[in-house]
Amino acid sequence: MAFKRMEGFAGSIPQAFIDGHLKACPMCGTNHPHWSIDMKMQMKLEGNLYLFKCEQCDGVISSPVPDVTGFNNTALTTTGLIKRLSGKKNGVIYMTIRDTGNNEDWKSRVGEEYTLEDLARMAAEKAENENSGADGLTYY
Repeated sequence: MAFKRMEGFAGSIPQAFIDGHLKACPMCGTNHPHWSIDMKMQMKLEGNLYLFKCEQCDGVISSPVPDVTGFNNTALTTTGLIKRLSGKKNGVIYMTIRDTGNNEDWKSRVGEEYTLEDLARMAAEKAENENSGADGLTYY
């Protein structure tokens, strides 16, 4: 499967997830990332991954499918128990920087993992910096 927007019922959960939680790209700061989605199948205990790509900078972040769908919110599920045993908190969504696209200043962060809350905060800060003009005023 190639990266694409999921407009119909199929794929609506990950599309609504990323569009609702990251309204700006943490790598380039655009307020219009127009996220596209792909899925990476893997034989790991954390499960398969959703990949989210920013249309503006081609940066890619990922999150385990069980995190996005809510199955890791409790240790009562297999993937939730594995998450807890690996030292991560249940109910917290973790995302990994997979590719920085054309963002040279983020190249050293490839492979780093952040909470969704941290990425949203970094995206808001980056968007604010990108939208600030040289005169100190903010443009939207």
